[in-house]
Amino acid sequence: MIKLLPLMETQIRGINKAKPTLIFPEAKDERIIAAASHLAHIANVVLVNSRDDVARRINENAIPIQGSTKRFFANVRCVLPDDVPEICNILARRYHEMSHGKRWEATLEEARAIVREPIAFACMAVKCGYADCVLGGVAHTSRDFFRPALRLLRTDKVAFEVGIFSLPDEHPAEIYQHNLVAFADVAINPEPNVDELAQIAVGACKIVRDLIPTDVLPRINGAVLSYSTRGSAEGESVHRIRAAGKIIPAMLEDLAAQDPLYATISIEPELQISCAISIAAAQSKLKDALADPASAVGRANVLVVSSLDTGNILYHLYATRYNNADRLLMIGGLNSQVLDYSRSATVQDIVLGAAGNVLRIKRRQDWQHTPHGDLFPRYRILIVNPGSTSTKLKAFAGTQVLFEREVEHSSAALAQCPTIFDQTDLRMEIVRQALAEEQVDLAAFHAIVGRGGLIKPVVSGTYHINDAMLEDLRQAKRGEHASNLGAPIARALAAPHNLPAFIVDPVVVDELDPISRVVGVSGYERRAIWHALSQKAAAKFYADQEQKDYDALNLIVTHMGGGVTVGAHHKGRCVFVNDGLYEGPITPERAGSLPSSILLDLCLDQGLDKKAIQAKLKGQGGLVALLGTASLREVEARIEANDKDAAFFFDAMAHSIAAQIAATTVRFQGEAVDRIIVTGGMARCRLLIDRLYQLLHRLNIGITVYPGEMEAEALRDGAIRVLRGQEEALTYG
Repeated sequence: MIKLLPLMETQIRGINKAKPTLIFPEAKDERIIAAASHLAHIANVVLVNSRDDVARRINENAIPIQGSTKRFFANVRCVLPDDVPEICNILARRYHEMSHGKRWEATLEEARAIVREPIAFACMAVKCGYADCVLGGVAHTSRDFFRPALRLLRTDKVAFEVGIFSLPDEHPAEIYQHNLVAFADVAINPEPNVDELAQIAVGACKIVRDLIPTDVLPRINGAVLSYSTRGSAEGESVHRIRAAGKIIPAMLEDLAAQDPLYATISIEPELQISCAISIAAAQSKLKDALADPASAVGRANVLVVSSLDTGNILYHLYATRYNNADRLLMIGGLNSQVLDYSRSATVQDIVLGAAGNVLRIKRRQDWQHTPHGDLFPRYRILIVNPGSTSTKLKAFAGTQVLFEREVEHSSAALAQCPTIFDQTDLRMEIVRQALAEEQVDLAAFHAIVGRGGLIKPVVSGTYHINDAMLEDLRQAKRGEHASNLGAPIARALAAPHNLPAFIVDPVVVDELDPISRVVGVSGYERRAIWHALSQKAAAKFYADQEQKDYDALNLIVTHMGGGVTVGAHHKGRCVFVNDGLYEGPITPERAGSLPSSILLDLCLDQGLDKKAIQAKLKGQGGLVALLGTASLREVEARIEANDKDAAFFFDAMAHSIAAQIAATTVRFQGEAVDRIIVTGGMARCRLLIDRLYQLLHRLNIGITVYPGEMEAEALRDGAIRVLRGQEEALTYG
């Protein structure tokens, strides 16, 4: 059976738009509170209730929320209408204007009282752009929830409800492809007229196409069911279906013109259900239609009916017979602004429906983000990430990317600067020019965040960039590195606009256990130089996707880039990690850990000074020394061409990474490891990832791979946590 939630979540993550805002007016219901904890990773969730009441209900009723209450309230907004009087005034004025001349006309004072009721407040919040969808019905009848929502949020299209099922494997597999089927209309229109029936047929197929990707269902095949098959009988409903069939093709053409995705929809009117879903039945009556692979005949997976009796019976028949199916109800014709649940809805039903609506909202061409960010501010944040010869810039509004650019710097010009810190003014000039070309107004931003450099060891967190930090970076007592420029550039950009400037989790974050510091030479100890930002980001992202708390998990996180670091993240702290410069696995350009005898030989027999040894270990080591290149693409090409040396040394590198990961399993005080996470640029190398799977499978620990970098998102999220008040910015010094 295909699980609908992960299927939809994967698609949601792949759409670069902001999180939609979902508002639940029935926030005293335990099912709504529990469901909210499962949705915060894909949506901004608003509960119309006080935080104190929600917390009391969670504790007293032992509501099974996902993760801790701390995580819950960090991600879910609890609000009562009286908490936001300015918004309520706007909602009341709009309600008053909308009601003029209608049976439900209200004076302004009456409107002010009405919008303080949870359902009216939530519906008007959607109407006025403070939220994107109101979800209810679990604690109210349709008269008390859906009818008011329909009145306030009605569009010029017919509203209808489609029920979507992913049936269990016990259902005969030959009827519906992958056992996926949908029915419409199942709840709203008793006897749809011709135009309404056509809208329901096309709209239902569009909803299913929005939710189910083409690699699962290449085609969405709709059938308008009847007791007649293409003229075999007559009757009032048959005539309506035939008339609807005449206007459906033009509607499908218009839909495909909006987005080629919808060209994969076919709809056949006037089919008996046997001919709609059975190739064998269609073979006897509509043999010619089966020759067309785009025809829905015999292959229907969206069944549209001409009466509510039939649709409702079909839905409840399947829901009762297959009560272990994944199912969700979607409302069409209201621009994804309303979702009406059954009063018998389970937490899973609520989560599935909400996730479906999130995906539909993000697929809308006219939607990029919630129009007004008052309930969940969309903080504008600029990220500055300096590299050796370039500076990466990335701007966000909330989680949405506004622009991304990498500006190059002249190597000759950089060489004229005595120290890396002295490159600040040179880089600043080019960065400001790039921002001007992108027409970026920094005065409209909320914070500037730079990549952290080689400062003194600190605890994990978000730090204000202050004079003490800049002075330590200028003196470079702990080393020269391009990341040392992140803080001075960020502060210089922020200062003219009085914006806060931060760094987040620099490479010197130190959370090592005392036992992890011990080395076998007196007077020395292991230091923490690692990909803290990347590792912490990957670990927290995994925890968020699993709807768990980072500080409740045991994770081994491996960043694989020019250097490789493997960290043991024990309940929110990285208690052990190898030195990313001179210890650990072989990497494309670093030697990794060496036997002491080899180091003695380099120092004594070869007579190399410290700088020359450092170069051999970092920059001229690893695959550079063994194969003459740091490019994994080149190494892969050589392996493909049967270069035995390339294959051998590549495998040696894979073994050293796997060995470091395996050795790290003992760093959790005997506790089980929940997951191995692999990230960084090298994680894009399929050959390497496949080899790591082979070498590590006997550990019986699941592996999750996040290819590429997550640095910009990690810097953004650190600033957002501070701006939202979820954590305090730390002071360096």
